[in-house]
Amino acid sequence: MSIFDLPASFRVQLAAQRERRGLTQAQLGAKAGIAPGAVSHFETGQRLPSLESVVRLADALECSVDSLLGRQSSEASSVIDPIFVRASRADAQTLDAVRRVTAALLKEEPTTTK
Repeated sequence: MSIFDLPASFRVQLAAQRERRGLTQAQLGAKAGIAPGAVSHFETGQRLPSLESVVRLADALECSVDSLLGRQSSEASSVIDPIFVRASRADAQTLDAVRRVTAALLKEEPTTTK
């Protein structure tokens, strides 16, 4: 994908991810903390979102930024449990606790990232 394909791919993926979750544009805007009209503008290609808006939308949709940008298939992103997306954004102490608990549940030796 070239940089010139990005706007079209983003529009399609944003609408698909929003619809998959049963959200209206206004609901997604409220959940992402952006103006509801902005979601409409992004989906129609009237405006390109800032990087901050893309991250907020991905967080609100519980998907990766790559999937919103069309750099990862929707199917691949849909198999990632949203809890892991949220956990990946946690602070270092919380992330270490998640690793230890997961390792214990899977009966594996925890890895450290120090």
